Amino acid sequence: MKEGSIADFRAWLREQGLDACLITQPYNRSYLSGWLESDPEAAWLLISQELCLLITTTLYREAAEKEAVGCQVLVPERREFSEAVAAQARQYSWQRLGFEAGALSYSSYARLYRAGEGCYSLQPLESTIVDRLRQVKSVQELERLRKAAAITDETFAHLRSWLHPGLTEREVQWEIIRTMIALGADGPAFEPIVAAGPHGSMPHARASGRPIEAGELITIDMGARYQGYCADMTRTVCLGEPREERMRTLYQAVLEAMRTCEQGLRAGLSGRQADALARDVLARYGLADYYIHSTGHGVGLEIHEEPLLSQRAPEDALLPAGAVVTVEPGVYIPGWSGLRIEDSLLLLEDGAEVLTHSPLDLIISQ
Repeated sequence: MKEGSIADFRAWLREQGLDACLITQPYNRSYLSGWLESDPEAAWLLISQELCLLITTTLYREAAEKEAVGCQVLVPERREFSEAVAAQARQYSWQRLGFEAGALSYSSYARLYRAGEGCYSLQPLESTIVDRLRQVKSVQELERLRKAAAITDETFAHLRSWLHPGLTEREVQWEIIRTMIALGADGPAFEPIVAAGPHGSMPHARASGRPIEAGELITIDMGARYQGYCADMTRTVCLGEPREERMRTLYQAVLEAMRTCEQGLRAGLSGRQADALARDVLARYGLADYYIHSTGHGVGLEIHEEPLLSQRAPEDALLPAGAVVTVEPGVYIPGWSGLRIEDSLLLLEDGAEVLTHSPLDLIISQ
């Protein structure tokens, strides 16, 4: 349990006029309780001024009791979480119970409603203070994020000497996963993307059995997870000389977009301003129509979390110091190929610190 975060959460409960709040989003639950478990069905976390209660099943009791230090662990009979919540509400005379509207199924909501009839009213919440707290990383969180980035860099260093034409995308994907685990990672933070040749036009292409050829673009998007925290990095490489001069031209444009964004990035910018730092560069090269996603996102317990560096970010959403974000411009040309380059960075008051340090050379000599 994070004492400081729980105190902030309880102060927020008072401001909202809530007697208690149910946390069911698994990463919010992990953040507050300290128990790193991503199964959304594993537990509900119930927080009030009186208690911090982790309601779980016998399957998870031992792990929860070991890791959720400071939380009371309750295993209700018949796995009826709703009845356990209602029992606490009656004991403490709660009348207003908040819940995360985006992280509770309708059937669970219905059971929770029926269990508390005549006792409490349910208050749906689009977001809670946890979403804001998670953006700014603690010293311990930063240590884990730096280690995840270092494992990712080391994995890529191995790939640079190991890659050769004829390997399939799927073989490269498995080598990434194997190497990360051998280097001490929990595993990959997400399924690594290995997209070669024509597959590069799809930002989230799935690795296939297609052999990689010399002279084509290969986009490798990967990140290690270390003690629950994620790294995210993309490099695009070419085994030997590129087949087309256009590959070099586009690579330089995307690299300039990434570097311009990284050099201009700082806390206090809006997410839209940060996005524009990269997007404007690609627009000058006439590539705006081929830049089809946002410039970046937060990274932490989840591989995609707030804050967003995006045209879609709220106008008043400012980037906080202490957040870790990605910068990942890319160009995707259907029927041809594509490329993306990405770093993870720590936002500072006067700039940003790059956490991923893998080489940015396009060509791997054969």
